[in-house]
Amino acid sequence: MTRKAPKRVRQPLSRHEDGAHLYAPYWGHVKAGLASLVPFVILYFVVQPLDEAMGSLGAGGYTVAPVLIVVYACGWAAGSVALLHLLRFSQSRLRHFLTWALAGAVALTALLAGILTLVRLGVEGTADVWNVSSFGTVMLTAPLLGAAGAALGRWALAPSIQWHRWLEREPLPDALVFVEGKHDKDDFERM
Repeated sequence: MTRKAPKRVRQPLSRHEDGAHLYAPYWGHVKAGLASLVPFVILYFVVQPLDEAMGSLGAGGYTVAPVLIVVYACGWAAGSVALLHLLRFSQSRLRHFLTWALAGAVALTALLAGILTLVRLGVEGTADVWNVSSFGTVMLTAPLLGAAGAALGRWALAPSIQWHRWLEREPLPDALVFVEGKHDKDDFERM
């Protein structure tokens, strides 16, 4: 099977050039997603006594929490890849941080409002979430927590981001085509 079209290859650059774009590997986005959890961990240990926090970790947090953390980090990374692709030509760090913070605030608020609605539907059988006592607290803290986590994640992503450019590489010649005058394996064994 031969390739007739040139192959596009991403080449890293040491500095910005005309036509260059920002790119970070997916693993860098996952690590940044893990870093964005720091505000959540701080909040977890601040809002309850330490013995209760450690007790709830011991009662299932060692099995459930790692799965939730991996799912969160992968989801955060997918959103971060999309945001970096959207801003791939932008050199403004402020624009990047503001975009990540806004996306984090909106995403966390929507997620928590959805979870609150599902819990309310499951417990009370109604979607009347605005009468829940924690509704105001959730709607005030979720955007702040989401923005802080996303901005921290973008800061952690910075070392992985690098300028790149696309190169067109010509297809390699076929290696398994018989060429007259060349020796094959049988000729070398006879020598």
